[in-house]
Amino acid sequence: FMGFATQEIPVEGKTTINVEMAESVVGLNEVVVVGYGTQKVKDLTSSITTVKSEDIVKTPSGQTMQALQGKIAGLQVVSAGAPGASPTIRVRGIGSYPGNGTNNENPLYVVDGMFFDNIDFLSPSDIASVSVLKDASSSAIYGVRAANGVVLITTKSGLKDQKAQITYNGYYGTQVAQNVVKMANAEQFTNWANESGSTAEASFILNAMQRYGRSRVNPNVPVPNTDWYKEILRPAPIQNHNLTVSGGQAKTSYSIGGDYFAQSGILDMENDYQRFNLRSKIDYEANDWLTIGANVILSDATKHAEDNGAWGLAYFAVPIMPVYDELNTWANPTNYSNAKDLGYRDGQNPFVAMDYTNNFMKIRRTLANFYIKLDLIPEKLNFQSTYNNANTFINDRHVLLPYYIADDFNRQFAEITKRTETYVNKIWDNVLSYNNSFGDHNLGVVLGTSYRDESYEMLTAAGTDLVDLNEQAWYLHNANNIDVNRVDDDGLRLYGLSYFGRVSYNYSNRYLLYATMRADGTSKYQEKWGYFPAFGLGWVVSE
Repeated sequence: FMGFATQEIPVEGKTTINVEMAESVVGLNEVVVVGYGTQKVKDLTSSITTVKSEDIVKTPSGQTMQALQGKIAGLQVVSAGAPGASPTIRVRGIGSYPGNGTNNENPLYVVDGMFFDNIDFLSPSDIASVSVLKDASSSAIYGVRAANGVVLITTKSGLKDQKAQITYNGYYGTQVAQNVVKMANAEQFTNWANESGSTAEASFILNAMQRYGRSRVNPNVPVPNTDWYKEILRPAPIQNHNLTVSGGQAKTSYSIGGDYFAQSGILDMENDYQRFNLRSKIDYEANDWLTIGANVILSDATKHAEDNGAWGLAYFAVPIMPVYDELNTWANPTNYSNAKDLGYRDGQNPFVAMDYTNNFMKIRRTLANFYIKLDLIPEKLNFQSTYNNANTFINDRHVLLPYYIADDFNRQFAEITKRTETYVNKIWDNVLSYNNSFGDHNLGVVLGTSYRDESYEMLTAAGTDLVDLNEQAWYLHNANNIDVNRVDDDGLRLYGLSYFGRVSYNYSNRYLLYATMRADGTSKYQEKWGYFPAFGLGWVVSE
């Protein structure tokens, strides 16, 4: 594509510098990652956008896709905001797959050949490039799962004949809520209540003045003037530290790294996310025709999720009520205020939900990738067999602690819900690639098969009346009552076999032809096979 050349002009004491932009054809010979291979930009007939590592790490974020916001045309990234939460990703609008009411129309993520539904376990610092396949021509080779687009991710590798390089990349910052909704203060709320014509609303103001006293500034207004958003929000730290050692010798390249990410939430409760990753990638050229390699990623994360109900409670809480009420001596364990004491229907105090709710999750992921590559005809014909194994283990614990604010605003017994999930995904790919030139004719052919084995298991149960409220005792074993109606055990097993191929041809680097075909077979549907062809034609006008 047409761009502009980089220029360096010495200042040398000049006060005025005249610069004439010089056009430059850039990027046409750049190689980008496509499905099961690579291609030069100038040979593409489909819509593919690639973002390199240096552009990804410019945005401090624990989520790789969040760092792509605003960098790729047609890619919509909507932040979830909560620590550890994955953003909503849409490639060129909302798709229809999987269409089962899950509202999960995210693209397919392919990390070094392995399929994922999300990549929240990856550190942006460990990624070499991200390629987004945005149209049917580019993504059809991945079949039905590519209906919502494909995001190809390549992790960092070392370079041959390079001394060991130690790289540190890190940051520390503070998150502060911006553009917070400005709510009515006590005086504005009192004026609204008195002018509303509602006898009940006016009586609530009088009840507040009788309970908490009158303001010295304006005796017609109660003393409390609570900004509930200000009370529940806090500055929250965010940090990331990444250390990588990479290099190589004549026939070997390696990259080993560790990453630590921590983020606290702006909601003032136990609300945070921590992730620790270890990564190792090695490639070894055994001889002129044989190359082997392995890539292993280990991710261990913990997450305390916020209580989403607190946001709604803060929005509706009246400003004429304080956070704490010294007159509420019966409250236990904390004397929080209660809007019902003023005549309102609900307690409204968001701190009750924040302090007596604990949502904790442990997430462990492993990704192992092993390959063997045979150069059957040097630089023309090669065969690569790749085995991928990904495991995800999730332990989720939801605890509701007892409290007493009033007779109609309390929780008598502690409740606990436990849930464990296990995902195992195995993919075995075998790909034969051929590239050759005959005068002005350039041909590339890819043929391959892919076998996958996916399994899922889930077990959940719930209990009430914990014998001990200390966190060390938050187990179902310590619950006096087990709710048999909330015990569930489920799972599934899916198999799939696919055949795919791609032909790319160009004549004199001017006329381009691109065609792909994938046949997907699966045990999931009654219709066992699906077929996904795609074609592309191109004409390089500049040639």
